Amino acid sequence: MGIDEEIQVERNITFVPATEIKGSKVLTVKGEELGKIKEAMIDSERGRIAYVVFACDCFLGMKCKFFAIPWGALEANLGEYILKVDKGAFKTAEGLDENVWTLNHNDLAKVYEQYNVPPYWEV
Repeated sequence: MGIDEEIQVERNITFVPATEIKGSKVLTVKGEELGKIKEAMIDSERGRIAYVVFACDCFLGMKCKFFAIPWGALEANLGEYILKVDKGAFKTAEGLDENVWTLNHNDLAKVYEQYNVPPYWEV
């Protein structure tokens, strides 16, 4: 097995291990902390990050709320991720069950629509 010299990887692509994504802070565009990424959910058929499980309100003794966020809705910024929402956006939003973070295809499509992100499986 040899290396095909015709194949080239773009130099501006960044590869990040999933272990670095987990635990990363999610901030507003104003730099306010919203919470942390608890898990990166992989679409094993397409080889893509489908969404992250985001934990909000896990501080000051408050009960954690979990949400699915499309990977495409986040912008990487020096080991943290920016989400273009207001800080109070998750206070009344319905989240994921504390112990079940998997979504079916229809629920995932609704999440992508909510964040106005085109579904990666349609691009």
